[in-house]
Formats: sequence, C-alpha cells, structure tokens
Amino acid sequence: MTRRLEKDPFDALLPAGAGRMPVAWRQLRVPGPPPDFALDAEELTAATPLRRFHRRAVQLLDCGGCGNGGDDHDRLALVDKVSPHALHDLMLSEVSARAKSTPEAVAPRTGRVLWQTGLGFVRFVSDADARRAFGLDGARVQLALNCDPNTRDRESVQAAKQFHLHLLCWTPDELAPLGRPDRLGDVTDARLRRQLLDPLAFLGARIIAEAVGEMDLGADPALAGAAWLPDDAAAVVAGRRPPGALLRLPGWQVLGTPGFEDLIRRLHRRLEQTAADLLEAFTGHRDPPEPWRRHRLLPAAGIAARIDALGLSAAARDGLRRLAAGLRDLPSMSAEQLSGAGPAARMHCMTLNQPCYGLNLMAAGDIEAARRGRQHGRAAAAAPPEEDEVLLVIQTKLFSGTGGAGLLALDGIPSVRILRGQGAYSEYQWRRRAAFQQAFAEYNNGALRATLGPVRSPVRRLRDFRSGWI
Repeated sequence: MTRRLEKDPFDALLPAGAGRMPVAWRQLRVPGPPPDFALDAEELTAATPLRRFHRRAVQLLDCGGCGNGGDDHDRLALVDKVSPHALHDLMLSEVSARAKSTPEAVAPRTGRVLWQTGLGFVRFVSDADARRAFGLDGARVQLALNCDPNTRDRESVQAAKQFHLHLLCWTPDELAPLGRPDRLGDVTDARLRRQLLDPLAFLGARIIAEAVGEMDLGADPALAGAAWLPDDAAAVVAGRRPPGALLRLPGWQVLGTPGFEDLIRRLHRRLEQTAADLLEAFTGHRDPPEPWRRHRLLPAAGIAARIDALGLSAAARDGLRRLAAGLRDLPSMSAEQLSGAGPAARMHCMTLNQPCYGLNLMAAGDIEAARRGRQHGRAAAAAPPEEDEVLLVIQTKLFSGTGGAGLLALDGIPSVRILRGQGAYSEYQWRRRAAFQQAFAEYNNGALRATLGPVRSPVRRLRDFRSGWI
C-alpha cells in the first residue's frame, strides 16, 4: 500500500498487493440533461415505468410473449436516460406494470429482443457512416445489466426493478480524463473503498468461477469456442483484466442467437442457486429476509462447518471464513434506525439481498490494449467495436449500491466510477444525442424485423424538452 489505509474488516479479503490496482473513482464526470428535461414531480412519483418514461421513450417494442408466471405481455422501451452514463447512451427496459427484474422473469422472445438490440447497438457504433456522422472513431462500447430483485429497502444496484440493459458508448475525448488513474492504496476512506470495491469483488469472482466452470454452455454453434477464464486476482491488480468471473465469447454476433439468451437465463439460475447456498451456510435461511431486516448469523462454528460442506476449493473456503469474520448481525432496532438514516450509512452497514450481480459485455482487448498504450505514452488504437472478441463479466455485490453501468472496467482501468449529473449538457449537445438515438432506433428497427419478425415499433422523435419524445 502506498499509504496507511483507514481500517475496514473486509480489507482481509483483498489480494496481496491490492494497493497497486489502478482505479479512477473521481475522473470520469458526465453531465445531466438540460434543466427543462429534468424529471418533473409527476415522473418522480409515477407508479408505473411507462409513466416515468413517458417523455423519454424513443420506441416501444411489444414482444408478444408473456413473461414467466405473468398474464401480461412483455413490453420493452428504448429510453433516453434522464441520468446518462455517457453522451451516446440509451437504456432498453422492460416496462410491464408488474416488475420483472431478472433474465428468467421475461419470456425468451423478450430476452432475444433485448440482446439483439444490444448487438444492434454495437453494429451501429461500428458502422462507418454512423462513426462519421456522430464522431465515434475510437469509441469504446459496453453493455451492462444489473440484477438485484430482492433488495427493496436500502439503495440497490437495480433501483428500478424492471429487467433492463444499458447501451453505453464513450468517445476518446470523453475518456481523456482517465489518462491519470489513481491507485487503490491512495484511497484512504474505508466507506468509499467498500462501496467502489465491493467486499465480494475478488472472492465472488472465484466462487462464481467455480460454480459455472463445469456448466454446459449450450449446443448453439455460435457459442463454440466460448470458455470461462481461470480466476486471476493478480491480473486484476496489475490492470490486465476486469474484476469478476470472465467468459470469453468468440464475438459480439453471439448476442443475436437463441443460445445466448438461453445461456444468460441459465446463468441466472446458477447464480441464484449459489447465492441461496451461501445464504443458508451463513444464516440457515435460503429465502431473502423481510424489508429492513437481515437474517441473524449462525454461530461461527456452524458457519465454518457449512462452508466446508459446500464443495468449494480451499481458497474459496478460506475467503468465506474471512468474510464471516467481518460480518456482524444487524439488530432490528439498528435496521429501523438505518431506515431513517442517510444513504451512505445504509449502504455501509446493510448488505444487499442475494442474488445481486452486475453483468457487463466488453471488448476482450479493451483493458489490456489501453493499458499498454498508456505505458508507452500514447492512446491505444481502437478497431470498430464489432471486430472485437468479447468478455462477459459477472461481478457479485454485497454492499456496493453502484451497478455495472456506473462502476466498470474501462479504457485500461479495472475500476472506473461514472460520476453522473455533473452539471448539464447544453440543448445543442442533447439534440445531437437525440439524433444519435433516433438514428440507432431506426437502424435497430430494421435489424429486429429481419431477425425476429414484426414488432410494433414506430420510432419517435424529440419534439422539445417540455414535450419530450412523441
């Protein structure tokens, strides 16, 4: 460590030399919308996502099939986000009145529309005409999905519980502030460190890698060659790879296949099962607790015996014992006090309810190429995104309320926080953003019709900031 850190009991979960890990938790600042496009009182209190999004829905997609266990058709909305992660971004969100918050809660066709749209976004940003029209040469792309269906008290990585995907694109100019990253050892604030490097950042990656390592990736030929990478905490610390469990995919094109949608659905089931096994080992319960409650921990000896029975590696078992040593019960009186406290106190003291994870898709060479370029004092050249191999990255969350779109590996740095709402974009910038979004929606509309058949999907236009998209 480069300086003395404020002590946190979960520091015992960090790998050796963690203080050297590059981080950028203050550099990347993204403005919000012009004042007239900020959320109004009705949108802030709206009971349904469609009411919240009514000025921001670029396109509505009726997917035609019913979600699991539901009697209403799945519907997706392509949304101009009120709090963007980049100038060129959108969100694709399930908008049924009944929240469907996981990959398994929606119909397979809905999942296919979502992932096909993710592929469409990558292809659009790779298109030569689009790159020229919107200044996207050298842009970096990521897709991010958060899953936290059971945390309904403290701040969550999935505050809006609808199943949704973030479509993210940053230009080289936007990423220029990342040229001078910090190191983890320079961050002495234990609360900040716990939120932005979740206690499960390294241990969770190992456990997931063991849980999915023997998993059948499916028979879809498009997934041939996909493989889970061995856990490698030292490579994360050195800045050579993102934190999390990593599945290397042969290319972005796999997102358009039925096999990929099925794989994500099955991955969620495996993560849900693993989370329940761990919760039972620590508390004796498999189901999430009531809001503003957390299950009591079992006695230390009982936790240790249950950890040993999980069938994990010695390294994973040792990590879980160190995690158990740092956890404390949350008495009901303390939980009630936290319900009226500020977000920082809640997020520091209350765990999230499992399963809770972020899933990102990024170019496999992004972090390593950018790191080498920085070492040699030059910007790394970026091929059009569609030409890249892809990493699927799964990061587990225990305390951090920052999801996969706001805390990610980007431009050669394993941990980058997106500071949103930093000032406001000009009306001109936002209209350029709207032109990008409308052009993408039209492009994607054709791709959806060609691959998945007709969808009721007229693309809207941004009339003005009071009226929004009509």
